[in-house]
Amino acid sequence: MLAVVCAASSVLLLTGDFDFFRQSLKSAALFLSNQYFSDFGSYFAPRVEELPLLHTWSLAIEMQFYLFYPLVLLLLPRSWWLPSLSLIAAGLFLWAGMSGLGGDLGSQYFSLLARVPEFMVGAVLALVLRDREVPALRSALTGLLGAVVLVASFLFIDKANFPGFLSIVPCLGAALIIAARRGPVSSLLASRPMVWVGGVSYSLYLWHWPVLAFIRYYTGQYALGVGWMLTALGASFFLAWLSYRFIELPVRKSSDVWRLAPRWGLAAGGLAAIAVLGIKLNSLWVAPQPLAQTRYADPELICHGQQVGECKRGLASATPTVLVIGDSHAAQLNYFLDQAGEEQGVGYRIFTASSCIPIPGFDVDRLPEYARGPCRSQIVAVQQAMSGMGKVIVAGMWQYQVPSPAFVSAFQSFLDDATAANKQVVILGQVPMFRSDVQRVRRFRELGLPATLALNEEWRAANHKVALLAAGRVGVHFVDFSNSSFFADAPYEQGELIYQDNHHLNEIGARRYGHFAGGQLQQLFDQTQSSVSLKQ
Repeated sequence: MLAVVCAASSVLLLTGDFDFFRQSLKSAALFLSNQYFSDFGSYFAPRVEELPLLHTWSLAIEMQFYLFYPLVLLLLPRSWWLPSLSLIAAGLFLWAGMSGLGGDLGSQYFSLLARVPEFMVGAVLALVLRDREVPALRSALTGLLGAVVLVASFLFIDKANFPGFLSIVPCLGAALIIAARRGPVSSLLASRPMVWVGGVSYSLYLWHWPVLAFIRYYTGQYALGVGWMLTALGASFFLAWLSYRFIELPVRKSSDVWRLAPRWGLAAGGLAAIAVLGIKLNSLWVAPQPLAQTRYADPELICHGQQVGECKRGLASATPTVLVIGDSHAAQLNYFLDQAGEEQGVGYRIFTASSCIPIPGFDVDRLPEYARGPCRSQIVAVQQAMSGMGKVIVAGMWQYQVPSPAFVSAFQSFLDDATAANKQVVILGQVPMFRSDVQRVRRFRELGLPATLALNEEWRAANHKVALLAAGRVGVHFVDFSNSSFFADAPYEQGELIYQDNHHLNEIGARRYGHFAGGQLQQLFDQTQSSVSLKQ
């Protein structure tokens, strides 16, 4: 599976995305995926549902459990096994539940200690049922009860609260079904179709997620239509059958596992070779884009979630007179500000953070874990910088921000405070957004795959809502260039690709946007009327 997925990834994935994949491949090969994905977080990484090896986190925990569990049995007297394992399982369930109360369920989800007690339920059950026969009636009732518990778990346990104390419920349901060796539930599970599905279930688990991840990466959509779902189902079962028939069954039937060692060595070597060659093949299939087309700035040199020098942009010799703040849609303006500043003779200071408008009261807890610390630090930096600035530009991905009532309230308070302090504020409308990543569409087309590019219209409604927030406030201006001539041929401008992905400009686009809009922004600051909504 790893070799096939690696080969497919080298063809389909963008170079930056393939770099993330190679890191996950290394973790999967070492059975450390749970640790890798527990710390995984990057604004410009593929979404988790597009990571082909995400599902290997559970296999990593399973392997880690099977490595340590025999050692525990060897160290304990046989008479201690049942009470000791029961106590350990109960203690770990309690620890996982208490840890989950702190709200950090992300790390708990991938935690070995939080997941081990789920395996230990089966281990305890095996000891309890050893050399015991359950009466037929009790067995049937046990199976039915287990089925009811499992169905209730699917229906009533909120995934937002999982894992935690409630993780023991589906484990107990599964244990009851396993314990019921007779009865209607056992008969159903013993039917030929169910036995066949059970036989290929491991292979099906190996293949289903990469298939779904690649389809989602290709379509750019998490919720797939009927056609794509049927394609995923058919491909998953076909690959699972191949794996089961030609790999899993021969291993099971082999009387001497050690005779297969050369094959496993060859397979491991083949995987390593594919991983190494994949780096070359990834760029050979489709020539990489120039760096300026794949980013909006050098991340090491901008104040995005960090402090780099004075965070100054624009005309190098000019004293900063304008403060620029926002999320990544403000961060994409670094070269915009350089271009506009050089042409208008203006200096800027800019503070941004991923998914965060760094203003007091911003609902930081809404953000992914990796973005919260940088957001808080930039809020402090903005508060310190505000006192010395009379002009402020705010830019954001408004379709992400305005659905949050907490953000809207904080933003209104920010604008009110700015008005009270006689500051001029310009709010930039969100640039047009596409449903698919423009870089991916380009790659797919060069591979000969059909790929369409359509607008995601949600930014229009979001811009309108922000315009309403600005209306009527003294010194607050809203400007929306999304319908201007600059974006008439987006994601291109005069034949040049100006987008980095589906909603960020690249370096080329940022500079051209600065040339187009810089003078008009300066005119807004020069105006003295109370509030203007300018649409080009």
